Amino acid sequence: MNRNTYSYLCVIMLAFLIAGTVLAPPALALKVEGARIALDVEPGKTFTSPIGISIGENEAGGAYAIDVMGFGQAPADGSYTALDALSDTSPYSARQFITIDKPTVTLQPGEQADVTATISIPSGTRDGGRYAIILVHPAVSASDAPAAFATAVAIPVFLTLKTGTIREVGEISEIGPSLIEAGKPFTVATTFWNSGNYHYYGVVHNVTITGINGNVAASVKSEPFIRAIVPGQSVTFTASIASGLPQGSYQVIARVEKQDGQVLAEKKATLQAGSPPATQATTVAPSKGFLPGFGGLIAILGLSVALFGILWTRKGGEG
Repeated sequence: MNRNTYSYLCVIMLAFLIAGTVLAPPALALKVEGARIALDVEPGKTFTSPIGISIGENEAGGAYAIDVMGFGQAPADGSYTALDALSDTSPYSARQFITIDKPTVTLQPGEQADVTATISIPSGTRDGGRYAIILVHPAVSASDAPAAFATAVAIPVFLTLKTGTIREVGEISEIGPSLIEAGKPFTVATTFWNSGNYHYYGVVHNVTITGINGNVAASVKSEPFIRAIVPGQSVTFTASIASGLPQGSYQVIARVEKQDGQVLAEKKATLQAGSPPATQATTVAPSKGFLPGFGGLIAILGLSVALFGILWTRKGGEG
């Protein structure tokens, strides 16, 4: 393996580490003031937001990098994830709008560094929101990347455009399972995709299960979701049915709603509890067209002889 190939592989591995990093709450060693940026913005204008980065007096000093990344979410729980430039393909990305005046800062124990995020909105930008993540992490080499990003602090950036239209809609791409054990607890999983152009907080997952007679067999409503769901991202919600269901066929109705009752998406699916009822096959004799069976042939011959006898008798009487 030559030097260029090795360097290229190192860069690719680092990109995957960044793209796949699920951002946990800030580590105790690293504190950030201004850990969420939410602004109403206008096209053609520039905005700034201060960020304070500090470490405790008992922490080791060192260099920290501040990178502007794309905004992703982990489907399992909606955790915010940082996306590198190759993975950040959303039309609602604000990554290229943002610059940091000090991409790297060096901190001594107990010190704080103040940096500024400058957000420039291009002319003609309109409709909905734009999103990015500012990632603060120890500045290390590629070989130490896993440890660095494990202690990263994420600053989610939510920009709302004053021009254009906001569309708060979504789609449910999947509901499962379709088959469960009768009488056993189970979980309904609903995968929801934000197909609009704006984020929303506090969505509610509402599941209703009805029998073939239309009566409600089970119903579960979740607490409001604590994270925002940004455009283009999917989150899977779950609803536990602790009591299970008797054997039979059911319909699942899943809704994702806002707290005010606005339905963002709704989908129905079938659910079978236990084995479906067995069906008996009906045997149909093959058609023989106009050809009679043996018994039918004897009956036709008998009728023919009787008719011939009647006609013969009448003819004899006339003679």
